[in-house]
Amino acid sequence: YVLAAQAVIITLLAVRSSHLAAAADAFDPPSRVARLSYLRGPVSFQPAGESEWVGAVANRPLTTGDRLWTDRGARAELVTGSATFRLDADTDCAFTNLDDRIVQAQLTQGTITVRVLRLRGDEAIEVDTPNQAFSILREGTYRLEASEDGDSTLVTVRAGEVEAAGDGDSYLIRSGQSTRLSGIDRLEVSDLRMGRVDEFDEWGLARDRRV
Repeated sequence: YVLAAQAVIITLLAVRSSHLAAAADAFDPPSRVARLSYLRGPVSFQPAGESEWVGAVANRPLTTGDRLWTDRGARAELVTGSATFRLDADTDCAFTNLDDRIVQAQLTQGTITVRVLRLRGDEAIEVDTPNQAFSILREGTYRLEASEDGDSTLVTVRAGEVEAAGDGDSYLIRSGQSTRLSGIDRLEVSDLRMGRVDEFDEWGLARDRRV
C-alpha cells in the first residue's frame, strides 16, 4: 500500500508540474521587445489583433503585430537591441516579426530611419514596404521613404549596405547611395544624388548625440 500511495503521489506531482509548465509557456513574455523611447506630438498605437487605436505613451513595449502611426508634426523613436527606428510625421509602421534573431518592420507609408550599431552573424533586420523588402547587411544608418500610394520606395544609405528584393530581383545599395525603386510588377530602379541632411535627419543626429 505504501508503494502504491507513493506512485500515486509521484504521478500527481508530475501532472501538476506539466500543467504549471504549460501555464508558464502560455504567459512567457516575448524574447525581445521594442521600447517606445521618445515621442512628440500625436502618436497612435494599435496593439496586435486589435482594431482600435489608442494614444501611445513613452516607454511602452511593442511586440510582434503592434503598430504605430505618427500624425502631422509628430515623431517617434523605438529602440530594440542595438537598432533604433525613428519615425517622421505621417508614418505608418508595424513590427511583423520581433524575436532574438529577427527584427522585421513593415513601413506602409511615410519615412523612417534605422540606425544599427551592431549586427550579429545570426541576426536579421528587415524593413518591408509595399513594393520591396530591404535587408540590412551591415551596421550603419538607413533612411526609407514609402510613397502613400505604395508604388515606390526611396532608400538612402548614409553608412552601411542594404539589399532590396522584390519580384525575383535583388539590388545592393551601398554607403553614399540614394536609390528609388518604383513599381510592383515591373520594377524601375533610379540612382539619385544623395540629398542634403534635412530637419528630420538633424533630429536623429541630435538624438544620437544625446544617447
